[in-house]
Order: sequence, then structure tokens, then C-alpha cells
Amino acid sequence: MSKNKISICAVIGVRNEANYLRILLPFLAQQEIDVVIIDNESTDKSWNIFKEYRNYPIVKVSNMAYKEFYSLTDQLSAIEDEVSKLSYDWVIHHDADEILEHYKPALNIRNAIEEADENGFTVLNFDEFVFLPEPEEDFTGRNYYKNILRYYFFEPRENRLNRAWKLSAKCKYADSGGHRFTEGLIRISPVNHILRHYIVLGEDHAIAKYYKRQFDARDLKNRWHGNRRNISRDKLSVPGDSENTFYLKTYDSKDFCRSKPLSKHYWQWENTGTST
Repeated sequence: MSKNKISICAVIGVRNEANYLRILLPFLAQQEIDVVIIDNESTDKSWNIFKEYRNYPIVKVSNMAYKEFYSLTDQLSAIEDEVSKLSYDWVIHHDADEILEHYKPALNIRNAIEEADENGFTVLNFDEFVFLPEPEEDFTGRNYYKNILRYYFFEPRENRLNRAWKLSAKCKYADSGGHRFTEGLIRISPVNHILRHYIVLGEDHAIAKYYKRQFDARDLKNRWHGNRRNISRDKLSVPGDSENTFYLKTYDSKDFCRSKPLSKHYWQWENTGTST
């Protein structure tokens, strides 16, 4: 890494995310973005991947105990702890099922951070585009990033995904569930960049991920996960085309439609495929 290049580290909490890490880690490595993994006792092939990408781009793997339920409270605490130990210029709070990009064609998330830093901003905010496979498709073990082109624009509120920040700004999420900064030197870049959320890779994956999922009582007390609680099995079936979904012409296009922001995920839509 050249002397003047901004150092960037993505901190990623994972549990059984091997299918995503196979795509995400090389993507970050190409941009010279280091990675700290917080592993929540994965039982799939994640540890083989950690070894394969050790030092490039993974610089550390820490462990977090699994309590038989999903705990965002514990995960955010672990992320904050790891961030406090870093000496990078910028940090990204990254989920395994996401790809973060610059909003302009041919530019990447490193470019977005470098531009923000040069212009005196300390935080990047992102627009979330949720990608869906076609019904009956299964992208387990396949390149979802280059092959899933259908998406919807998820925006229940503005300025909801502050996911990259300058470490010296000492930004913290407090009680926002890892979404919006409420503490620190918060100077948000005026342009929103792109967060591609590959929420499910197919119907079987959707059921394994969300059906009967249990959450930490502390999370629920904070009113988190409201759109992921008590999802019926039939609602997790991936819908066909509707007025809510759009297509990119090519996987690397940045021509996203923002004309219909949705406040609900696909399993909350009416049977017609429309959102309420």
C-alpha cells in the first residue's frame, strides 16, 4: 500500500456466510480494503474461507459466542470493540450479504471514501437496493453479484444507512441498531452511495435464514427486527415480477430506479406483489 493511500478496514459479523464470503472477500481485496471478521460460531465452511483469505484481505478473526438466537446487541458491541482497536483511516460496517459501491459507473467504494475524505466529510450514507433471484432460482454456491439483476428500492426513511466513517471522527450508533450515527463528528457526504443487499439466494435459503428465527430480548426491547419477526413459511417464497421490482441491464450498471421507495420487504407485500 502506497504511503498516501487511505487505509480502510471493513468489519464483518458472520454466522454461516460461506456463500457470501466467496464473492465478497475478493471484491474487497481488489480495492485494498482489509477485513476483520467477527465469527458467531459458524458451522459451515466459513473457517476454510477464513484460512484461504488470511492476510488478503482478512487481517483478523475474532470469536463471538452463539447463544442459540440472533443478537444484534452483541454483534454491535463486538464491532464497537474491534473498531476501538483499529488504527485505520476509515472503517466500514459491512454485512456479508452486501456489496457497497460508488454511485457513479466505473468507480468503487474506495473511490467514494477517498472523495469524501478529500472534501472533509466523515460519514458515507447508502441507498439500499434489495436483490431477489427469480422464483425457483437458487444461487447457493453461484455468483449472485453478477447474475441476480432484479431488485427493489428499500427506503423506510432517509439517511438510514451510515455505514462508512472516518475513524478519527469517533462516530457511534448508540441505540440506532447499526443504522444511523448519533454520536461523534458527523459530517455526512451529500451524495448517497449504493448498498446492494442480496437478502436471500433462493427460497430454501430464505426459509433457513428467517423462518422461526429467534432474536435477543434486548434487541426486541429496542424495537429492532420488526420486519423480520414471525414470518410465515409461505411468505418467504420469492415473488415473481411486480410493480415493486426493477431490473438492471447489466450487473455493473448504476442505473437504479429510485421512483418507488418501499418501507416493507418482499415477505410483507400483499399477495398481488404490491406494497402497502
